[in-house]
Amino acid sequence: MFEDFEVSHLFKGQVHEHPHFSLNIQGHEYKGMVQDDKIHWYNPHPKQRFEEEHVNAIESKVQDLMSDHLQ
Repeated sequence: MFEDFEVSHLFKGQVHEHPHFSLNIQGHEYKGMVQDDKIHWYNPHPKQRFEEEHVNAIESKVQDLMSDHLQ
């Protein structure tokens, strides 16, 4: 589905700490953050290139990978 999934933590150890991620889909890089179990995409948003169904599948996979990473 996508490749090069990476997670980083901005403001690590501080009250504003949120896990950020980046991933590559078909040669296009997308970034975002997870806050309160919701994905907030930075620009560009995958919905600008993909159908809603595909975006939902991407977000589901991101949630799974993030939960694995944060354990």
